[in-house]
Amino acid sequence: MKKRLLMWGILVLQYAISLAQSVPDYPITQGVSAPFAGFIKDWLIVGGGCNFPLKPAAEGGEKIYYDQCYALNVQSECPQWIPVPSLACPMAYGCSIETPEGLVCIGGMNADSCLTHVFRIQATDSPQKFTIQPLPSLPETIDNAAATLLNGCIYLTGGNQQHGQNTLYRLELKTNRTWQKLSAYPGPQRVQPILVNDGHKLYLIGGYQAASDTSESILSHDILCYLPETNRWEYETDIPLEENGEQRCMAGGSGTQTSTHFILTGGVNYTIFKKALDGKVGKDYLTHEPSWYRFNDDILCFDFTHKKWTLYPNIPGMARAGSILLQHHHCLYMVCGEIKPGIRTPQITIYPLKKEIDFQNNP
Repeated sequence: MKKRLLMWGILVLQYAISLAQSVPDYPITQGVSAPFAGFIKDWLIVGGGCNFPLKPAAEGGEKIYYDQCYALNVQSECPQWIPVPSLACPMAYGCSIETPEGLVCIGGMNADSCLTHVFRIQATDSPQKFTIQPLPSLPETIDNAAATLLNGCIYLTGGNQQHGQNTLYRLELKTNRTWQKLSAYPGPQRVQPILVNDGHKLYLIGGYQAASDTSESILSHDILCYLPETNRWEYETDIPLEENGEQRCMAGGSGTQTSTHFILTGGVNYTIFKKALDGKVGKDYLTHEPSWYRFNDDILCFDFTHKKWTLYPNIPGMARAGSILLQHHHCLYMVCGEIKPGIRTPQITIYPLKKEIDFQNNP
């Protein structure tokens, strides 16, 4: 049965690849990692992010953060990026959430500081015009976290929190009053996790805790579940192992969800990344070819109802960290990110999915 599911998945994605669309590369020619990104109707919005434009990271280059923001109508016959209002300051490593009112962008950092900024990019009545509206600021600076939208509320957790905790925050969009502090998730810190939901519960996936003077790094390979009704966290399941039996790390990965599944892709290799975090790599660590770092190049789908995983292996364009995975009109969009530590890409990878399948009629 498992083999049949795998072969079915391969056929679906081979079909998708055969229909692969393309859009122009992102206007920042060297690409960015960790931008804000999401859809407002048919407009793909991408803003902020960071890269090493003057000198490669391997040569000690300076990381540059951006405040530029662009929009692309993916349904246009000849899609072209257009500039939209710039962000309040250069920023990256925040969270972005699609809502009915616009794209909400939360937290992050830049070269000067970590941030509490929260704002919403909105479409106006004028064609191709967008505005930026402030929302209640975070109660503390948070970067490299994850967020999801559930029942009209934005939930945010993980990342580097100013007060060093694992707090879960909630903002009710109907009132837009203030961020509410909820139960902290148990266990180690989870930097660069993924947060999705099934319409009822939250799922916190992966992430890492950096090494300290007294302990090695911890790379979480499990999934925690949060129930809003009880304000409690519990263990859900483990992330599937790599095909060779090694632990899988979703740190730096990205995820989205349908009504029946969540979809995960990208992120770093567990073994290689842990050695880097623990200072056990050589001085040539940043000089290898992208394939050496073994970023995850497959897609994982988890069926909420049946609690089953399906793996779609070896998908071109998915082996990135700091990318944003989106779903729009039965297509997956993999937006920018890095193809190896320090090297970004401006590419937007698109995989159309058959409408009648779309991970919702998975046999």
